[in-house]
Amino acid sequence: MVHGGVVSRWLRTLLSRVLRRPRLPRLLVLVAFALIAGMYCTNDDMGGDPGSPRGDGKYRPVLARGDGHMLYLMARSTALDGDWVFDNDLARFGDPWNERRTKTGRKAIVHPVGPALVWTPLIWAAQGGAVVANAAGADIPTHGYTLWHQRFVLFSSVVFACGAVLIGRKLAARFVGGRWAPSYAAACVLLGTSLTYYATHMPSYSHAMDAFACAAFLGYWALSIGRRDLRRWIVLGVLLGVAMLIRVQELAMGIVVAIEAVAAAARCLRGREHREALRWVGGGAVTLAVALVMFTPQLLEWHLVFGSITELPQGSRYTRLEAPMIGELLFSARNGWFSTTPLAYVGVIGLLLVPRGARLVGLGLLAAVAIQVYLNSTILDWWGGASFGQRRMCNVTVALVVGLAALIWRTGRLVARVRRCPRGVWHAVFVAVALPFVAWNLHQVGALRGGKAAPSQLIPSCCERVPKPLRGTARWFYEHVGNPFQFPANAIFALSHDVDLRRWDHVVGNYPFVPPWNALEDHQLPKYRGTLRIGHPGNEPYLVSGFSRSMRADRPFRWTVAPVATVLVPNLMPYGQRLTLWLAPGGSDRVIVRWNGRVVAERELSGWTAVSFELPDIELHTNELAIEAPLGAAASREGWPGVSEGVGVAVGDLELVFLPR
Repeated sequence: MVHGGVVSRWLRTLLSRVLRRPRLPRLLVLVAFALIAGMYCTNDDMGGDPGSPRGDGKYRPVLARGDGHMLYLMARSTALDGDWVFDNDLARFGDPWNERRTKTGRKAIVHPVGPALVWTPLIWAAQGGAVVANAAGADIPTHGYTLWHQRFVLFSSVVFACGAVLIGRKLAARFVGGRWAPSYAAACVLLGTSLTYYATHMPSYSHAMDAFACAAFLGYWALSIGRRDLRRWIVLGVLLGVAMLIRVQELAMGIVVAIEAVAAAARCLRGREHREALRWVGGGAVTLAVALVMFTPQLLEWHLVFGSITELPQGSRYTRLEAPMIGELLFSARNGWFSTTPLAYVGVIGLLLVPRGARLVGLGLLAAVAIQVYLNSTILDWWGGASFGQRRMCNVTVALVVGLAALIWRTGRLVARVRRCPRGVWHAVFVAVALPFVAWNLHQVGALRGGKAAPSQLIPSCCERVPKPLRGTARWFYEHVGNPFQFPANAIFALSHDVDLRRWDHVVGNYPFVPPWNALEDHQLPKYRGTLRIGHPGNEPYLVSGFSRSMRADRPFRWTVAPVATVLVPNLMPYGQRLTLWLAPGGSDRVIVRWNGRVVAERELSGWTAVSFELPDIELHTNELAIEAPLGAAASREGWPGVSEGVGVAVGDLELVFLPR
C-alpha cells in the first residue's frame, strides 16, 4: 500500500514539471485565439433573413449591423465606387438612421474614415475571390454587400483583437516578466472584456481594429523608450496617425510621448544639457507633425462630405469637455467599464504594481487609460449606446494586459514570501478566481449571438441575468453589499443622498432627458422635452423619502407624506434647463420647492398647477429635488382615491426642456 504523502509529493512533482514546460503558456494563448476565431465563424447573423437578396433598398444586415453597417458602407464605397459619396450606398443597402444631408448636399455618415481605408484592400481581395468563384458557377453578387465579402473582411476583427493582446503579452513579458503571468493576462483580457464581443458577434464595429492600432503605437513606444533617433519619432507619428484615422480621439494616446519627452528634457536641464533637452522636445513635435500629416485623409473626407474640417459631424453638443461623467462611465450599471467588466478594474489597478524598472512604462500606460476615460466620459452617450460594456475603452486593451500581468506577478511574489506555496496550488487558485469572470463574460457574449443587439438601457446588476442556480446567493450578497465593482462610487452616492448602496445601481445612468441624435445643435435642443414621471409606478428608485405609493386619478401621482419629500433627478447635459413640476393641493395648498438645497419656487396651489423654474447652470450627475409642504387631511376630490390624514401635496410629472442659447 502506497503512503498518501508519497502520492501527494509525486503529484506535486509531476504538476511542477508540467507547468515548467515552456510551450504551455503559449498554448494557453493559442487556445484563447482559437476560441475567438471559432465564435466568429459560428456567428450566423443575416438579420434573421438569409434568403432575401441584398441591394434592393431595404436594410437587411448580413454581418454588419447598426454603426457597423455604416462603417462597412463607407468601406464599400471607397473600395468599389472609388468615392465618398454615400447616397447610392444608403439607398441601395438601407439607411436605418435616416442620415441627414450636409451642406454639401451629400448624405452623411459620421464615422471616421480609417476603418474604410483598412478594409478597402480586403474588399478588393474578396471581390477578386468572388469573380474567380463566379467563373466556376458560384453566383456571388459583386455589389460587395454579401456574406462572402463580409465574412472575409470582418475576420480582420478577430486578427486585430488577437494582435492587440499579443502585443500586450510581449510588453508584459518584457517589463513584468515571468512565463505564465503575461499569458494568463492576455487570455483573460481577450476572453473577459468587451473586446470579446467586438471581435466575434459584432465584428463590423471598429473597436477591435482600434485596440490593435493603439496597441501598436503604445507597444512601439514602450519597446523603444530611451531612443531619440529620427526614425523612432517618425514611426511613432505614423502609428499615432493611423490610430487617429480609426478614431479621432486617439490623438490623446500621444500623452505617453509627452510624458517621456518632458521627463527626459527635465533630466537634461538639471544636468545643464540644454541641447539634449531641445532634442527631446523636438522629437515629440516631430511625432505630432507626422501624425497630423497621416490624418489628412480624414480631413479630406470631412471637407468633401460635410463641407468643414472644424465642426463635429455628430453636432456641436456631442461632446462636453468641460463636464466629464467619469464616475458614471466607470461604475454605472449602464455599461460602466469596471462594473460590467471587472477584469478591466483589476487590470487598471495592476498598472500601479509594475516592477520598479518599468515605472515609466506603467506611468505612461496609466496616463493613456486616464485620458481615455476622461474623453469618453465627455461624449453625450458615455454609455456607448447599444453597447456591450464600455466598448470605447477597447482602445486600452494593451494596458489592461500589462496591468493584469503585473497584478498576477506581484500577487505570486507576495504569496511566495508569506508562505511557501506549491506552484500548482498557486495556478489553481488563480484559475479559480479568474475563470468565473471569463465565463461570465463569455456567457453574456453568447446571449447576443446572431446579431442580437447589446442593451442600451440601464439594467441593474442583480439578478435577472445571473444563471438561475446562482440567483439566490447573488441576491443575498447584492442586498447586503451591492455590486462590489461599483465601489467606491456607490458608497459615495449612498452617503451623499442618504440611500442604500444598491440605489446607485438602479438610478445612475437613466436620464429623463436624452436629446435625439439629430438635435445636437444649440438651436435644436429647445425643441425637445424630457419627463421624469414621479407619480408613475416603477420609479421608486428615484424617491429618497416622503412619498406615498403611486395612485391613479386623472393622472398618476403620489402624495407627499412627510413635511419634506425628496426625489433624485439625474442630469446628463450641463446646459440651462427649464423645469416644470406638476403639483396639486392636498392637506396643504402651499409648497416650497428646493433644488439641491436652495429655494427655486414658492407657490399657492389650486388644482393641478405647473410650478416652473429655470436653472441657467444646471448641475450634472444626480440632483435632489425637495418638496416642502405641511401635512394635513386632504380635501376630497372627485375621481381621486381616498386618503387618510397626514398628506401634503400631490406630485405628478417633472418636465424638462433646454433653454435657448
